[in-house]
Amino acid sequence: MWSFLANLGGTLLGKIIPDRSKTNEAQARINEAEVAGAPASRLRLWRSFLGWVLSLLFAWEVMGRLIIIPMFFPGFGKSLPPSALDQIMTLLLGMIGLGW
Repeated sequence: MWSFLANLGGTLLGKIIPDRSKTNEAQARINEAEVAGAPASRLRLWRSFLGWVLSLLFAWEVMGRLIIIPMFFPGFGKSLPPSALDQIMTLLLGMIGLGW
């Protein structure tokens, strides 16, 4: 009796909550098939280059402009152009898929 209920519960639970390892393996096979059939593209290089440039600009605007320049070079901070942090954040967040 108990084994019947355990089998029934396991079957129902397996239908309600899918096995994550099987789902992950299937997704990995799909990803490998997509990458294998893709032609060599310069777009991938362009995206990674843009990501690095935007990340470095973000680091400059946050750490360099707001922390390092006022601490070590207080007179130089007055002659800097206006901050472009809002434009950099828009591009960077859009590139990583968090833009709106």
